[in-house]
Amino acid sequence: MKEHLSRREFLTTATAAATIAAADRVVRPGMAAQAATKPQKARMKIGLYTITYLGIWYEGEAIELKRLMHLIKTGGWEGVEFDTKRPHAAPMGLSEDARKELRDLAGQLELPISAVSPNCDLSSHIPEQREAMICYVRECIKLTRDLGSPICKIFAAWPGVIVRDGLGYYHYTREIPFPYPDWAAERWDNVRQSLIELSKFAGDHGVVLALQNHRPVVDSYKDVLSMIEQVGSPALKACLDHAPPEAVGEAGALLVHSHYNGEFRRGSEGRLRSTHKVGYAPYVNALVKAGFNGFMNWEFCHPAMQYGARAGIDYVHEQTRLALEYMRRLRSEAEASLS
Repeated sequence: MKEHLSRREFLTTATAAATIAAADRVVRPGMAAQAATKPQKARMKIGLYTITYLGIWYEGEAIELKRLMHLIKTGGWEGVEFDTKRPHAAPMGLSEDARKELRDLAGQLELPISAVSPNCDLSSHIPEQREAMICYVRECIKLTRDLGSPICKIFAAWPGVIVRDGLGYYHYTREIPFPYPDWAAERWDNVRQSLIELSKFAGDHGVVLALQNHRPVVDSYKDVLSMIEQVGSPALKACLDHAPPEAVGEAGALLVHSHYNGEFRRGSEGRLRSTHKVGYAPYVNALVKAGFNGFMNWEFCHPAMQYGARAGIDYVHEQTRLALEYMRRLRSEAEASLS
């Protein structure tokens, strides 16, 4: 099934591409994308995670990564986070030249690559599975370095997504019981030992690992902070999503990355509201008050549904536009409260 864009989106993208070509900016070989961008104000930044357009949540194809970067920039986002699944930024699919093209494009667009994000499970009791995941994360760390991104965002035990007939489903990986003995202490230790090894590797490559609070194993922000303490590496930091405001103070300088998701509806008074059960305003207020200057990245990472069936890409486009409007408002209101 072919993906389609509105005429307005097509013209906007074409104009952006022409502007970039006319500028004819040159990025020296080996220059990180962040070094090529203009200095940014020390404030919380709002980016887009490419998993949104991977092509598995809606009826339609994925958007090719370089084209997506143009759309993200023209849409007004301040950075991009790369998902490491095909057809986006899977490390085995990106040659040295391809990595340089992406890094240079990020510099030309002034669109920082805020993070590179493997979908990993470091908890398996089966050594062959766990060691394969360690190899995968090591390749993602090298990709992070090659793209000039500062952060490789990781999971302790990502349960995965089943993709069937091109569409993603969580049911089989989240609602069906863990297929092997769920020894909680052993799974925790599997993750801890893996992170000790990977943190050393990341530090040697000038990359920070950001551990996300996502079930299972690390179910809460407190679990993340406990794991970081037990690993004891300066290369391991925190990515806290949907956290209570007190988490910001408890994490302190360990907090380097975050995400938001859900869907949005406009009330009768015209004000956007999130359908997510977690209220984002208190958390954003805490981040801004603490001087957090990392990224809050939007992700549409669930089946897009309309009228009981999978929606098309236009629905995701609309939700993505509303997500930026929503988070910009929360950031502005939080900043205004400090003045």
